[in-house]
Amino acid sequence: MNTPVKKDFKSSNLTDNHSPIDPKSICVVGTGPVGLAFALRLANAGKSVTLIDSGNFSSQDQGRAFFCGTIASAAAAKDRTDRTLIKQGTLYSKRNYLLSSRYLGSGGNAFRWGIRWRPAAEARIRLVAGSLADFEARPEFDIPAWSASGADVCDRYGDALDFFGLADHSFDLAAYQDSLQPVALPDLAAKLFHFARSNAVRHDRMEEVLAHPGIDVRSDLHLVRIDTHHQTKVTGLVMASQAGTEFRAEAEHYVLALGGIENSRQLLLAKNDGALLDPHDVFGRWFCDHPHTRLGYMTSKDHGALADATAWYDFQKIQGTPVMRGHELSPTLARQLGLLRFSIDLVGRPSGDCSKTGFSMAKAWDASKQRDIGSVISALPRLATDPVRAFKLAYAALNHPVHNTANGGWSDPSARYHGLESVSVEAMFEQRPSPDNRIRLGQKTDRLGRHLPVLQWSWSAQEIDSINRSADLIADAFNKTGIGTFVTMRELGQGKIPRAGSGFHHMGGTRQSDDPASGVVNADNRVHGVENLTLIGTSIFPNTVGYANPTLTAIADALRVADRFVHPADDGYVDQTDSAAPEKMIVAEKHPINKSSSVSYIS
Repeated sequence: MNTPVKKDFKSSNLTDNHSPIDPKSICVVGTGPVGLAFALRLANAGKSVTLIDSGNFSSQDQGRAFFCGTIASAAAAKDRTDRTLIKQGTLYSKRNYLLSSRYLGSGGNAFRWGIRWRPAAEARIRLVAGSLADFEARPEFDIPAWSASGADVCDRYGDALDFFGLADHSFDLAAYQDSLQPVALPDLAAKLFHFARSNAVRHDRMEEVLAHPGIDVRSDLHLVRIDTHHQTKVTGLVMASQAGTEFRAEAEHYVLALGGIENSRQLLLAKNDGALLDPHDVFGRWFCDHPHTRLGYMTSKDHGALADATAWYDFQKIQGTPVMRGHELSPTLARQLGLLRFSIDLVGRPSGDCSKTGFSMAKAWDASKQRDIGSVISALPRLATDPVRAFKLAYAALNHPVHNTANGGWSDPSARYHGLESVSVEAMFEQRPSPDNRIRLGQKTDRLGRHLPVLQWSWSAQEIDSINRSADLIADAFNKTGIGTFVTMRELGQGKIPRAGSGFHHMGGTRQSDDPASGVVNADNRVHGVENLTLIGTSIFPNTVGYANPTLTAIADALRVADRFVHPADDGYVDQTDSAAPEKMIVAEKHPINKSSSVSYIS
């Protein structure tokens, strides 16, 4: 684990927590990428900002006491309303999903970023801009539109790239073409990912924030209570230090930038305290991630020719920066075919991976990580039919790294971990929001006595159907290329339910909607019914912006909200509750939810 950023800076850069803060400031809680970008935008425009940083809280146990929540099936919940959810399958492959995808400390989840364009390279994060159409509604999938203008968010993608130190870059694929060529897939559009350095956030931006005269940074504090007046105005935030000492911040406006899980958890805790009302029981609902699944393999007897034909898809360094190229299902074609949006990447795979034995080994490996002994045992008969291959695959999995979409270099013989026998086609899909995929409070508590989260999460039949039909589309497209043979996952033994992981992209939970019955914040990301509480980050996403990795969009949206603070409308922040558009209430209408405002803890 990396050392928290606070230790890299002199204590003189931080204000003593015993001194009061500027009561006219905007108090921002959270120093992940979103909080830092928001604070800098405000301070550079002349606003007074107080920034609350948890700092050394992760030093005691790497934040485990705050992250070790649990995961439950949404389909098995007694109070579920969405009958399209199914009990089979999983959207996650790691048992410690909540722990692996969160970080408590200065720089936030920048400490979790681990994409390497070559095995020994610096860890980075994947960045891609959403399409303007991805901010619009897809009624056939219960996907609502953003209440905020998608154009206003997209207009700030350039500034978001600048935040990551990529100001001179764009997503224009033609600007990043080298001698390599893509596979001709006429039904799909080409796309490009950028990769920002982790240190651009956890060092460069942190250093900039600490040196900024307009930002008062208070570190080593963790939010434990939100105080309100008649549940309509926040009067203060109570934080606790590592030693247990309380600090109260009283400001003009309060902004939570704590991440896709923690923003929801803090609202639920405030609801439990009686500080916030939730009359429509919407806090924590409509959680989403991006399912990652393998659609199949390209194989060829000439392994070298296969590697040469697909090297365009590996991480490549162009104009001094790593990029990764692939294909996407365009918004237009997605609507025409009735499919969820997805992108595909290609990855060179080792010997034996593209086989029934390889697939059985992968399923057994997933089951072992979930401690599902029954599923491990059920895979043994298939593995026993080819014991030599099974042993080699198991040995390789335990002793040698394998290339994937986060670990490049498979097309480069000098950097390759292993031989290349096939090329897998990896896909990242959007997910339809379900009111039953939600964050709740569990019985267990963290070391400050606050209830830990339970993530209730399941597949839906619509997602499975869309993924399977997309796999057929991809198989047909690759078989027409003449490069080799496309082997589907069904041919390798996969049934109707895809084997899938996730992108660790926490979205939803406090989603944006003009109607308080189908969302938590309005178009300006202000909590409905609370005049001075704003949320920023991926938790406010009404949809997953297609398949797009959410960080760049979260930064762009935070900049949009900061600009509203600097240049508010003439009549100030307007609650648009009474002007809700019917198409933005699709989920609430199709899946009525419990209107109770009480909190029930689940185990």
